[in-house]
Amino acid sequence: MVSNPTETESAEAEALVHAQSTKLASQPTYRSITIRNPPHIYLRLSLLASTLPSSNQPPVDTLTARTYLTSALSQFLGLTGTAIPIDFLKVEARDVWIRVPREDSAAVVGALSQWIGKDGGVSWRVKGKGEWLGAVAAGDGSQLFEP
Repeated sequence: MVSNPTETESAEAEALVHAQSTKLASQPTYRSITIRNPPHIYLRLSLLASTLPSSNQPPVDTLTARTYLTSALSQFLGLTGTAIPIDFLKVEARDVWIRVPREDSAAVVGALSQWIGKDGGVSWRVKGKGEWLGAVAAGDGSQLFEP
């Protein structure tokens, strides 16, 4: 018995589709995404005291760092500057890692760069700024999470 030619063609077409789908399933699929405008900027700061040599400078604590940051923002922007939310990620020796909202980052960097404290010439140095914490914390971020 001879089969209908249309049935043979449809069977061949199904086999071809199945072979192509199997071939495509075995190949890896690559997708790329773009993350635009992260909500925060990360800053690495260092507190400098011009009256003492760098080897004799005492470590800074979170409360002192908060006081100096608030003073700098208040002096530069007034009451608006003190309303900028700052998240402290780590305070170690004289270095401070903070996170600020993206839209306030330029104001924070400007305030900290120009500020000199009234008590002994204390000032901030911006050592790093970036959208990704790993890049700011010396490349891989491991320095931030060390005890």
